Order: sequence, then structure tokens, then C-alpha cells
Amino acid sequence: MKSDRTRPTEWYKRAMALAFVCLTIAVGEVYGILPNREYIRRPQEMGLIYRPLEVVTEDGYRIETWFLPAQDMPDSTASAESPLPYTTIDNRPRATVIICNGDAGNMSYFQLFMAMVYTANGLNVVTFDWRGFGESDEFPMDSNYLCYTEMLRDYEAVVETAAAQPETDRANIWLLGWSTGAYLSMMTAEANDNVHGCILRGTPSSFVDAIPLLKSVKDKGEDNLLVPADFPVGLMPLALAPGFHKDIMLIVGSEDERTPQWMSEKIYEALPAETRKSLWVVPGAKHGGTDAPEIVATEEFFNRTLDFIRDAQTHKP
Repeated sequence: MKSDRTRPTEWYKRAMALAFVCLTIAVGEVYGILPNREYIRRPQEMGLIYRPLEVVTEDGYRIETWFLPAQDMPDSTASAESPLPYTTIDNRPRATVIICNGDAGNMSYFQLFMAMVYTANGLNVVTFDWRGFGESDEFPMDSNYLCYTEMLRDYEAVVETAAAQPETDRANIWLLGWSTGAYLSMMTAEANDNVHGCILRGTPSSFVDAIPLLKSVKDKGEDNLLVPADFPVGLMPLALAPGFHKDIMLIVGSEDERTPQWMSEKIYEALPAETRKSLWVVPGAKHGGTDAPEIVATEEFFNRTLDFIRDAQTHKP
């Protein structure tokens, strides 16, 4: 394993762009929950080593979860029909990035392309699907809802299971999410002592800010963009920010109409001065699809997020 950064290759960039195109075609502009049960690829088809984790929530739902250990970047022709033999580079516990989904698709889309880069840079990666998504247990979902409170239970179960793995450095767990997955990541990071920090892309500041904006952008009515009655709205990012002391990186596109730049700026300004924080506004990027920050500035996205994770070691108290 090389000690220096493994930069995304050209074939990787093209493949990642294709993944976003596929997602855009499959789900379009999503403004509510839209699960996809079918996987379009599995890790071995990209030459990635992984093993499933047994994750069950406190209310008994099985959450499909894949653990991808740090590994070399696979060759562009690497592909296998069956899972590759599970091996690790060494026996050293490593920083682990848990990548969560947004409100559509499943983890077989661009999560695996992200995992390819992060694992090639010495990090473990965990991906998972919310209940009702992918091959996680069935759960009825209404597409008029923005989220479900149960998603927080799913996330908590995944974090606890990932933290218990021998490959994981329990003091160096990171959550990465976008859109719906962004605010759920910050909420989960705040509640879980195992989480060191989070990377949030395109996160709404609050439902008070986000819902009227989404209604105007997509011409939605009172019966759309609903929030469950038991959802902890008082723990959305802007409300959490003043007392949030974990490392946090905010990323947003300058042309994002759904979670505009000013939302991330409000969160950033509300964070304590002593919190290690970063705000990156990506010029020309929008909220998702082929215009997402990850695509508009692919190499910079990975360089910045990798540096933020690595630099955390030098800022430990």
C-alpha cells in the first residue's frame, strides 16, 4: 500500500459521472423519499474487496451493510461475479468512513465509486441502505415524506456495528452524507460518542428554512414534503451547531437551489469558534446529479475530504 495519496484515475472519473447519470435517469429530481430496491452493481464487480456486516436495529430491522477495508485501487478491468476473498492490508485499526445515502436510490450507485477512492487512500469504508432501500428489510415509505424517524435508528445501528469491527479505529470514525443523509449524519454524529466528525454536502439548515424553499422550487403543496410527527426537528443542523464540538466539513454548490449556500453558511457561523470546521463552496455546482460538487470538482472533492480527515490526527487534544 502506498503511503501517498492515490488520485482518482480518468477511468474512475468517467465511471463516477456515469453513475450519477444513471441515478439521475432512475430517480430524477427527488423531493421526498424514493427507495430503490434493486442493486445495479456490487463491490466485486468493481474489483473491490468487502464483507457484509450483520446489522440489526433496536426495533428489529436488518440493515444491509457492506464493510470495505483499506485496499489498493483496483485495475480498470477488474471485475468478478462472486465476492473476492476478504483480506486486509495489515492488522492495524484504521480510520473508517461511513457513507450514508440520501433520500433516493441505494448504495450500489456512487457510494461504491467513493469507496474506491477512500479505501485506496488507506481508509476503511462502510456503506449501508436505510430500511426499505436496497436489500435492507422491507419498510413502507410514503414518497410525500422527506424522511422517517426510523432512519436515525438505522444509522445508529450501523455506527455501533462498524465501531465494533477489529479493522476500525474507534476513535477515528467519520460520517459522510448528502442532502437528507447530511442532516441525518450530523444528528447521528452528535448522539454517538464513537463518531469523531462528519462531512456534510448540501445539507439543509432546518426544515423551517428548507420546506418553503423546496415548495417554491418544485411547486409542492401542503400534502407534500412532510415530516413525521415524532421526528426530532429540534436537532436539525442549525439547532445543533452552537453546541457541536466534533470536526465538521460543510460542502455546498454555489448554484444549489435546494439547499443553497446560505444554509451551510448559517450552520458554519453558528458553530463554536473552537470547533474544527471547514466550509467549501464549489463554484458552478448544484445540488445533485451530474452537477453535484463530487462531479464538478471530483479530484478536489477527494483531496479536500481526505486532507480534512488526515489533519484531524494533528489536532487531537
